[in-house]
Amino acid sequence: MIDPAFLTQSPLFRNLDESERVQVLIIGQVRSFKAGEVIFREGDAGDGLFVVMKGSVRISKQSASGEEALAVLEPPAFFGEMALIDFSVRAADAIANEDSELFFIPLPELRSLIDAYHRLALKILYALCEVLAQRLRETNERYMNIFTIAQWGGASPDGPLPLP
Repeated sequence: MIDPAFLTQSPLFRNLDESERVQVLIIGQVRSFKAGEVIFREGDAGDGLFVVMKGSVRISKQSASGEEALAVLEPPAFFGEMALIDFSVRAADAIANEDSELFFIPLPELRSLIDAYHRLALKILYALCEVLAQRLRETNERYMNIFTIAQWGGASPDGPLPLP
């Protein structure tokens, strides 16, 4: 039996009432992954989303120099949610950073649940928007930091602009 308490910790599901959380638990399944095991690869079909119950997951992209970690997610983080929005393929790799237990929610079942329970849908989609807005703000901040360093720290072959 799954302890439903982990859903109350997840930013995506914490606003659901008990009966709504039960509906989510019914459609989901616990999946275990060993450290280093691939959960999905960039380009794979977006077939559902995951909630980290135990352990941690590394989200990364492959580059010419190898794997570039974008984030390490720990409980109660979730990932793979973009499939819910745009039906696109996975945008990055997800790899178990250590032995991990994940709660997988298949996309077709989640969409059916959202279609059948409109109040639940509003709660989940609102929470998703909050998290995506937060992630976008963090990405913008990182981008501006990199842009500032590139513009002022390395724009001149002689180094930063000289002080007057």
